[in-house]
Amino acid sequence: MDVPRQQQLQNDIAERFAASLEGTDWAAATLQLLEVGSVSRLWVDAVDAAGSSRTVGTVPDVVALGGQLREVMADPEKGAWFSLSLTVSRDGSFTARFNLDRRVWVNPGSPFEPGDAGVLPSDADYAADLDRFPRAERYRPEWLPTTAGTGGTASATTASVALPGALTALEGRWGWPGVLESVAQQTATAPVSSVAGATTAGEEGGGTATDSPVLTVDQLAPLVREAVVADVIAPHRVATLLRLHDEAVAAGLLPGVEGAEAVDGDLSLEEARVAAPELVAAVEAAVGQVVDAVVAAHLQQAVEG
Repeated sequence: MDVPRQQQLQNDIAERFAASLEGTDWAAATLQLLEVGSVSRLWVDAVDAAGSSRTVGTVPDVVALGGQLREVMADPEKGAWFSLSLTVSRDGSFTARFNLDRRVWVNPGSPFEPGDAGVLPSDADYAADLDRFPRAERYRPEWLPTTAGTGGTASATTASVALPGALTALEGRWGWPGVLESVAQQTATAPVSSVAGATTAGEEGGGTATDSPVLTVDQLAPLVREAVVADVIAPHRVATLLRLHDEAVAAGLLPGVEGAEAVDGDLSLEEARVAAPELVAAVEAAVGQVVDAVVAAHLQQAVEG
């Protein structure tokens, strides 16, 4: 993987995206790029300093750059990502997240089910994409078809690994298997190791000061949790967060949050934080507890394995 080229392409996409927002009152904006087989889709969202959604008049011309980035990042074991989510801030900073394991639904209301957004990649598109960017079997989600016209052996929202024992009540419930898949993905793609008791490379064994850091499980856990939230919760309407909370409450894992049902699910997460700050904060904290438990269990399994 050509890391300098990868970083340059991400910088180019972020700069072109930020430039396209000129004339828009924005504080943060997110670009979503889907690339699977013959299907390519691009859409953008922006919010102002108050967290209100803003209309973006110009969609940046970054599809070609995205295709190049996908080629550069393709891994002979893990294949290539299906979608990119890149969020830029007014100060010029940006964060890029990559989805390698989840079917892309192009649904602002949920990352786990289709919306009304037009053309989506078919099984044939995913199979063709797998031919172009092969994966080792252990990195192929069970839902991902291996040949055109042949579906995978599990639905796109069924986790390929079992939920931790204490959380088995979430098995089969809406969204949570997808959260677990995101945890596995974010752990696998993090630029750090989940080795227990690790030290920074270069401190021992003759490594150099420029080597990537190796973090302990305790250090890695909040980074994975943040990445999971950015992957499956933050980019979508607050309805996703609310439904994950409802499912955890129904499973007996969380107490209810009084008044949560009054939050407008069609709002973005940022808008909901402004409209009902105390309620949304309580729901976020509760869901975060369960996500933390999933992350901790997964990282422990990774260390023991």
